[in-house]
Amino acid sequence: MKNTIPKAACSNLKFTLVISGCALLCVLELSGCSRTPGAEKPRGAVTIQITNGTDPVTEGQVDLVNEQTGEGGGGTLNSDGTASLEMVALGTYTVTVNPPPQEPVVPGQAPPAVKNYENIPTQVRKINTSPLKLKVKSGSNEFAFDLKQTD
Repeated sequence: MKNTIPKAACSNLKFTLVISGCALLCVLELSGCSRTPGAEKPRGAVTIQITNGTDPVTEGQVDLVNEQTGEGGGGTLNSDGTASLEMVALGTYTVTVNPPPQEPVVPGQAPPAVKNYENIPTQVRKINTSPLKLKVKSGSNEFAFDLKQTD
C-alpha cells in the first residue's frame, strides 16, 4: 500500500510552513531590533544661539561632530538664531554652521539666484577649520557663538 498525500494538502502544508517561517523571522527581527546601538549612552539636550555681532543668524544649519566617536547631531536655525538638539551623546564636539541648502533647479526654468551668506564665515562651515567647540554634559546645555569673532 502506497502512502500519498494529495497535491492540495501538500500545497497547503507548504503555504503554512512558509507563513510560519515568515512570522518567526518577523518576531526574531523585531525582538533583536528593539535596541538602538548607543541608546544606553547618557545624553543631553543642547540649545545653540548663533549671532554675527549683535544680529542673530536666522538662516542655516548647525551641526555637531564628535571627531573621536563620529557621533553628531544637527538642527536648523530659527528666527532668533537658535537651534535645539535633543538626545545628543555626552562629549566634546566641533560645531559647524552652514547656509541652508539651495532650492533645486526646476527643469525648464532658470536656476534661482544664489544667495550669499556673508554672516556665516567660510571657516565655520567645515569641521577641519571651525574654531567652534562645545562640551555636552548631562541635562540641558546652552551655548552661544558670535561668528563675528571668528573672522
